[in-house]
Amino acid sequence: MPGSFRLLADSPQGVSLLVKAGNLNVGTKLDHKLFIHNAEIKQDFRWVNDISYIDSDKMVHTLSVIECLETKPGEGGELETTKFKWVTNHNVSANNVIPLANYGGRIRWKVENEGFNVQKNGGYGLEHAYSNNLTSVKIFYFLLQIAHMLAQLLDKGSLLRKSFPAGFGSAKNLAFRLLEAWRNAPLTIEKIEALSRTRIQIRFYFDSS
Repeated sequence: MPGSFRLLADSPQGVSLLVKAGNLNVGTKLDHKLFIHNAEIKQDFRWVNDISYIDSDKMVHTLSVIECLETKPGEGGELETTKFKWVTNHNVSANNVIPLANYGGRIRWKVENEGFNVQKNGGYGLEHAYSNNLTSVKIFYFLLQIAHMLAQLLDKGSLLRKSFPAGFGSAKNLAFRLLEAWRNAPLTIEKIEALSRTRIQIRFYFDSS
C-alpha cells in the first residue's frame, strides 16, 4: 500500500486507487455529499479533500477520499447496498465525483476482476510459468495483452454480433472457435484482397457497469 500512495503522489494526472471499505482509517468524517437516485439504482457519494495520511514507511501523503453507497435490486429482487471506497490525488468536487467513482474506481475494479480472470481462465495462460527470465515474462504478457485486446474488439464488434447473434457463451469459447476457423477455413489471398476492398462499418458495444 505505501508504494501505491507514492504512485498517487508522483502522478501528474491523478490515479484513482481502489481501497476496500474499512482498510483505510483517515481519522475524519467525509464532509461532502451528493445523492444520485433513479428508478433502479441509488448512489450516495461522500468525500473529503486534503487528508494527511502517514503510511507504514512514515511518508506523509495528502489525499482525497471518496465513498459510495450503492443500493439496487439484487437477484431476488430485494434491495442490496454495497459500499465502495477510493483514495485519489484529485481534488474531489460535485462536478467530478461521479466520473472519478464510476469511470475511475469502478472501471479499475472491472479490469482487475473481469480482465485478469479472463486472462487466467479464458485460454490465455496468464498463470502458466512459461519462463523464469523476467524480460521474457514481460514480453509474453505484452503479447497476451495485445491478444486480449484484439479478442475484445472482435467480441464487442457489430460484425461478429450480426453473424453470431447468440454469441459463444464465454471468451474461451470464442477463442476456441476462432482457432478452429483458422485451422479449417483459412482465407485465400484472393479472398483477403477482396475483403480489403470492401467498405464496412463496425460499431462496438461495451458494458461499463
